[in-house]
Amino acid sequence: MLQDRAPGDWLMWRRTLNGWGDSPLDQIDRDNVDDLRMVRTRALAPGSQEGTLLAYGGMLYMPNPNDHLQAIDAVTGDLVWEYRRELPDDLLEVLGGLVDVDRNVAIYGDVIIDTGNDDYVYALDAVTGEPAWETQIFDCESMPTRYTSGPIVANGKVVSGRSCRPRGGPDTCVIVAHDATTGAEVWRTRLVPAPGEPGDETWGGGPFEERVHVGSWMVPSYDPLRNSCARVLSTMEGGARHLPARGAVPARARHRPARHRARDLRGDR
Repeated sequence: MLQDRAPGDWLMWRRTLNGWGDSPLDQIDRDNVDDLRMVRTRALAPGSQEGTLLAYGGMLYMPNPNDHLQAIDAVTGDLVWEYRRELPDDLLEVLGGLVDVDRNVAIYGDVIIDTGNDDYVYALDAVTGEPAWETQIFDCESMPTRYTSGPIVANGKVVSGRSCRPRGGPDTCVIVAHDATTGAEVWRTRLVPAPGEPGDETWGGGPFEERVHVGSWMVPSYDPLRNSCARVLSTMEGGARHLPARGAVPARARHRPARHRARDLRGDR
């Protein structure tokens, strides 16, 4: 379904697994685009709106701020269902900003999948909006992490990243894969090397527990031929890593020594 999609479907954040964001539709072009007129509008939820619609089978699935998902009839604009996840009252205090952003959701079979800022990955029935499954990734009080982007589905696995917070420690700086059908965790790969692991020498001898800010907060892409995911990391010096979908240890990225962390945090979303 995700690779053999209809021309009018938009089944992931940038439509295709490679993240190109290209549509084959040609009814609207540069010669007639100025003839477009508004037909209808629908109010979305309050908050920081960065969501991208999914379009499938005449339905639109819209991620709103604060884990609020809506299913909308693409023809009439009528609301078919909506889901509002109950989040902890102190979430803003725990995570410290940007907790209401939700850029995308994923679709697989008959479920819509998202990651919540309560540190769960969860699936909803695409027809009814009822919860299908949910799996806790971390305890959001003791190991807080932030999710401003949802996952993609790669080879039947729900691949998600997160913006790890200093309070959560280096073990929250991970990319995790879950089974798209059951929600069971398949693998997780930590992005911060511990002493003795590859890349440890790039941290200037800094204590492991103080190595943070290797966030993988943006939506990944996937290469089905190589069965690998690519994700941009918000490290102290940037970089990208390629993760085989089977969960092997990623290639090394560059970091500045940990002592520079506090004054050189870039791109944390």
